[in-house]
Amino acid sequence: MKRKTRLNKITRRQSARQFILVMMTFAILFISLGMIVYNSFSTSTYSSIDRDIKAQVNMIRHSPNMHPDNEPHGPEQAKRNHPIPQPNAPFQTSILIYNNSGKLLNKASLGNRYTVLKNLPLRKNDLNVKKNIVISNMNFRIKLIHASKNNKNPVYAGNYIMVVQNIDNQMQALENFERILIISFALFWLISLILSYLLTRFTMRPIIKSWKQQSEFVNDAAHELRTPLAIIQGKLEYMLTKPNDTIIDEAEQISVSLDEVNRLNSLTNSLLDLARADQSSTKLDFKETNPEFFLTDPIKPFTDIINSQEKVFQIDIKQNVVLNVDRDKIKQLLIILLDNATKYTPKHGTIGVSDNIEGNKYQIMVSDTGVGISDDDKKKIFGRFYRVDKSRNKNSGGHGLGLSIAEQIVHAHHGKIFVRDNVPVGTIFIVELPIKHKK
Repeated sequence: MKRKTRLNKITRRQSARQFILVMMTFAILFISLGMIVYNSFSTSTYSSIDRDIKAQVNMIRHSPNMHPDNEPHGPEQAKRNHPIPQPNAPFQTSILIYNNSGKLLNKASLGNRYTVLKNLPLRKNDLNVKKNIVISNMNFRIKLIHASKNNKNPVYAGNYIMVVQNIDNQMQALENFERILIISFALFWLISLILSYLLTRFTMRPIIKSWKQQSEFVNDAAHELRTPLAIIQGKLEYMLTKPNDTIIDEAEQISVSLDEVNRLNSLTNSLLDLARADQSSTKLDFKETNPEFFLTDPIKPFTDIINSQEKVFQIDIKQNVVLNVDRDKIKQLLIILLDNATKYTPKHGTIGVSDNIEGNKYQIMVSDTGVGISDDDKKKIFGRFYRVDKSRNKNSGGHGLGLSIAEQIVHAHHGKIFVRDNVPVGTIFIVELPIKHKK
């Protein structure tokens, strides 16, 4: 109980760490993406504004011959082209002309704009520099240039000209975009957190299951190893108490110890087979063959064993198909199934081996007339160290790894193994292997 509680705590900590890591990863991704998108939109917006300012600057520098009275921002033309705006009403581009002393020369042509722009001083250090300013809660982007004395427009010639463009609409668009971006990314981040939490639980489920299985496997293996070792130790310690006895006197103790050593060898070999299968380090020698070539070897030795136990052995192998299998592994698989059937079939019972073709699958069926397996146990019998009747397995020398190894072998052959009830009594293990079709 304490071990399971500790395992659950460790599992929750691992899940929490993984969830926090995913959450931080999503946060970094969303912030980075948001900054990239916002900077791209901001750069595009300012590029559009700067193109308009550049076009205005080029027009000033390359203006045609004009008389001062014909200056494009003269009072009369300004009134025709730009109706007098309401106070603080937004407007687009204005041109401010300063002499070398910083005096504003085109005050009259500015009209109502003058009330907004009159406090905009001439700073010669800002020459040819684009910058943003805020005047009376209005946003402007300005650029100061110095017109050549040879400028064809006498209004501009030799003076400082400041191109002032109102960017309220653009700044408002940027603010709206920023607000929408923050809300959208916050919403998507929240959704991603919920999804990541669900995905974390989903992805951690097989890991937790594997971890629990591994923990149970290690504990079961330790328990299985401890029992024969304890018996061997007890027998040896008992024999040390009688140093004068002969081998004949202690033959029973020695025999029991040897049986436990054999049990240990069988268990360690099974554990090694499972470990190699888990690591996919076992290389199978697949060859095309017929069933009679790999069924004969495991069936022959069991014929004498079963007959000696006064049990009936029925063999019905008649199918002639081509399979691509590792003969040694299939032999090991059949030995496991026949050994189980022999152990759990009572005296005068029947053990059978038959084959069949179901679609494109070749079936090997090993049946017995034992006590059978309950529906609940059918779901668990391929688990490691799982035994339907532990007391009976202990008496028969089993350690609960045979069927797990059998399942590993069948899966390595891309097949399937399952169990069903034998009628009227007993169990049938069915192995399905893919048939090798000739081209």
